[in-house]
Order: sequence, then C-alpha cells, then structure tokens
Amino acid sequence: MAKRKRSSKRPQPQPKKQKKSQHDKRKRLQQRNPARKKTTEAKVPLTGAMASAVSVLQSVMDRRIAFRLAIIVAGMLLADDRRTASAWFVAGGVQDDWDRFYDCLIHVGAISVKLATAVLGLVVQKLAPDLVVERILLGLDDSPTARYGAHVEGAGVHHNPTPGPADGEWLYGHNWVCLAWLATHPMWGVIALPLWSRMYVREVDVPKLANKYGRWEFRTKHELGVALLTWFTKVIHAMGVKAKVWLAVDGAYAARPFLIPILAMGIVVVSRLRKDACLYDMPPQGSHGNRIYGKNKVVLAKRAAHRQGWKTITYRCRGVEVTRQYKTFLATSKLVSGPIRVVIVRFEDGSWAPYFCTDIEAEVRDILEAVAARWAIEEHFHDVKEVWGAGQQQVRNVWSNIGCWNLNGWVYTLVEVCCWDQDKSELTDRSDRSWDNPDRRPSHADRRRTIAREMLRKPILAALPRTLNNPQFRTLLDHVIALAA
Repeated sequence: MAKRKRSSKRPQPQPKKQKKSQHDKRKRLQQRNPARKKTTEAKVPLTGAMASAVSVLQSVMDRRIAFRLAIIVAGMLLADDRRTASAWFVAGGVQDDWDRFYDCLIHVGAISVKLATAVLGLVVQKLAPDLVVERILLGLDDSPTARYGAHVEGAGVHHNPTPGPADGEWLYGHNWVCLAWLATHPMWGVIALPLWSRMYVREVDVPKLANKYGRWEFRTKHELGVALLTWFTKVIHAMGVKAKVWLAVDGAYAARPFLIPILAMGIVVVSRLRKDACLYDMPPQGSHGNRIYGKNKVVLAKRAAHRQGWKTITYRCRGVEVTRQYKTFLATSKLVSGPIRVVIVRFEDGSWAPYFCTDIEAEVRDILEAVAARWAIEEHFHDVKEVWGAGQQQVRNVWSNIGCWNLNGWVYTLVEVCCWDQDKSELTDRSDRSWDNPDRRPSHADRRRTIAREMLRKPILAALPRTLNNPQFRTLLDHVIALAA
C-alpha cells in the first residue's frame, strides 16, 4: 500500500476566547431583556431628619453609586424577619439591578473611614453644636458575629463571650472592635452611639486576605482600638471641638500596649482592675533618682477585707440612683508607668470590684458613673444584632461584611440622633398593651418603628384624595401601619 503523504501545512492555532467582563454581561442582559429596569429610588422613601442625615453620608460617596445608599437604608428600616442584604433590597424596592447594590455595600466598606467621619460630624452637630463640651465619654469594646461557610472572607474562630445553653466556648465568624460615643440623654439615660468599627482578623487567617487584596497586615485588638481613638482625636481636633475625652473600657483593654499610646493622646481611661493586680504605693516625696513606684506592694484583697476606711456614695448606675460603699486611694502601676486612682466598690451582696482611673484628680462619682455608662455599649451590641440583624446579611466579600456591619451601626446612631428631641408620647404608645409598663422608657426598637411608620404614612396619605378626611379611616390606617412596621 502506498503511504499517504503528510501535509506540509501545520494546523493554525485557534484564537483564544477573550473573557467577557462584568460590564459586557450586564450589557448583553440588558439587550436580551429590554424591560430590565434600574432602581433609582425606594418604593417607600426616607423622610424628615433621617433623609437629611443619609444625604450627608451620600455626599462623601461616589456620585454614580451614592443614590443607592438611601434605598438600602429605607430597606433596612422596613425589612422584617431575617434581615439579609437581599431582604434589604426587597423592602427598598430594588428591581433587577441587584448586583449594583451589592457593589454599593462593597463601596461602603471600602470608604468606611469617610462615612464614619460624616457620622461623627452629625453626632457633634447634635450633642455639641457650639463645639464646646465639658467632657466626651467614649466606649470601646469588641463583639463577635457568628457566620457559616468556608468562603466568608475574614471569618475565623473567636472566643464566644456569651455562650448559651447549647453554645460552645468558641464560634466561627467575625469579630468587631467598636468605638462608640456614650451620650447621656436627659430622659433615657446613657445611649451608645457607634461611630466606627474595625474587623479583627486572626494572624492565622491574614494570609488568605493578603493573597487576594495585597496589603493586609495583622493587628491585635489593642492596636485596632488605638487606631480608632487616633482617628477620633484627629477628627474632633479638625472640627475644632474643645472637650476633655474620657474612655471607658473593659478589663480586657487594661493592658500596657493599649494604655500607653492612649495616654499619650491626652485621653483619660477608666477601667476595671484585676483583683490580683500588681500595685505599689506612692513613692516617698523627695526620693532620689525620680522613683516611679513605691517600695510597698498594695494587695487589693486585703484592702477590701479591712473593715475600716469605707465611705458611702450615691451615684447614677444604669438609669437609677444607687448607694454603695467604697474605698479610694492612690497607687502606682506598671500598666501606665505612673500613678492611678483606685476605687474599690462593695455591692449589695457583699462582693467587691476594683476600678481605676488614669486621672488621679478625678472625682469618685465621675469614675463610678463612667464605669456604669460603659454598659451602654453592651446594650448597643444586643440591639444592633436583635433589632437590625447585624451579622445576618449573608455576604462573602470582606468589604461587603465591613460595610454591612458598619452600616447597621451607623443607622443605629442616626435613628437615635433623629429621635433625640422627640417626646415619649411620639415614640411609643403602650395603651393597647395592658401587661406592659407604661412608664418604661422607649426602646431602640420603638424609635426605629416610629421612623418606619412615618415613612409608610406619608406616601399613603399623599396618594389619597384631599377630600377624604374621615377620622375612622385614619385610625384604621394608623393601625394597619403599626402592624406593618
């Protein structure tokens, strides 16, 4: 058989298919579905002070995407049940351009420092309009949110501070270091207004983010707290606010790596001491060599067990006046490389707890009230998770997670600021709940529902004819809106 001759022509390589960008995909989808609409406004738009506050946040965002923030916030106020990001979009009236709203959440996380500065400006405008205030009390703490799925960026195993009967000591999710302004309302007591939160990522989980986003350095919770307070002091100084800044923190932040940089900023710190803290008495006057610590060690347990030296004080603790016994004295500690004022409090059940303040001239009442006011940030963590569903948004991108958590905190702050001057009768009506205490202060959920009802009432009344002014109809309408919100 004759051999077949080989062709001298080599097969030409086929050109590679170019990857189509996300913009091309959206363009093809628009051509296939001409009815695809772009959401430009919420079905139930924001009203009043809330609309004005959100417009301030929009002013620092990219103009091409800023209008979507008002739609998202409107959805946050109206969403019910499980408050995922998609639930926000449905309640806000988002149509087919869902991907652009997810991009907006990423943008919010990426420029969180600018938005936090805008939120701080709104808080200063409300609480210190003349830019002069005697004292600003801040609170700093961290809180975890449980997440599920190996593809959630930034998530890891963290300590669970409040395990339930079926929970473990550890949980998988995110951990947030939050800075809040602890403001005292003339009627409702201390309310925490979250300003900005930073995500804490464990050192073992940092390489995953560094491989995808380039520079992502590991920072401890103490370092994140110092960064938050550095930002705060720079912003209020730029605004021209003149005030003495106090910081109330838990005992976990009573550590030298955290306290030394904070004291260098001129911030007064109030915190809890360990019962076995290493303290010394004051150095004798005129000692040679500029001695910092005294020669004698101070044992807190012995001071608390001694029957003599107790005094009585009445101060405000979590909304009520309490009368307790206390001891106070000056001591030196290596936590601050200098003197501190120690206050030992004896509670009604006979137990005791030691606290300290870095300002040795501070009054005992101010120290104890600052310690009690710190609990407001714990109440904020509860409300931002239960009322707003923080941590339920079901987003994977790290910037989306940062944007969603901070957005929940900022809307929490805006609701409190917008309802700050409203009367109790405007915020809640418990006449139809005979089992409830009518004198109980309005909760944060009551304030949120007040804004949501006003959002629903205005467009409904605007759509009705002007001649329809039946009191019975308005009563029925208010009842339906109350059930909807």
